Amino acid sequence: MDINEIIVRLKQKDSEAWNKMIERYSKKVFNFALNFAGNREDASDITQDIFLKVYNNIDKFKEDGNFDSWLSRLSKNYCIDFWRKNKRSKDKLELDENVRTPAVHDEQQSPEDSLIKENEIKYLRGKLLLLTPDLRTLIIMRDIQDYSYREIADNLEIPLGTAKSRINRARAKLAKIVLNESKLKGK
Repeated sequence: MDINEIIVRLKQKDSEAWNKMIERYSKKVFNFALNFAGNREDASDITQDIFLKVYNNIDKFKEDGNFDSWLSRLSKNYCIDFWRKNKRSKDKLELDENVRTPAVHDEQQSPEDSLIKENEIKYLRGKLLLLTPDLRTLIIMRDIQDYSYREIADNLEIPLGTAKSRINRARAKLAKIVLNESKLKGK
């Protein structure tokens, strides 16, 4: 079943289509939420809420539109809303240290190298939480979910040049956070 058929059937409240859509997109939405929120519990809640929004708003989606872009925009907006709502109750979102990073092990890597890489990813995920939601979204989309610059520009409805410059600004800010921490540890 292709996505266009799924959408038509979703608008008719077809449960099989709903299951196909969740099967196709749940991992992508969860990974975005996990990288945004930093812990599995919040990511799971966010994912469920995003799919509930999809279910309640599927009639607003135009069949000639790009569903991936629509879902990405919906996910990004929901994550930012979640952050805004919860920033008052938490000084910052907390990284779940027990989150295992998927697909870190490369068959050509030793177990020690895989563990080092996994720890580096956990470290960077923690630093990612220190970025503003807009900058965090850009890093997640480009460097974690491997969206092209064009896809990011389309999803965020901004010009391509703007997407590129904002991604560079997000990377520079993340690098500055990491460097500042390194300097503090060195003193």
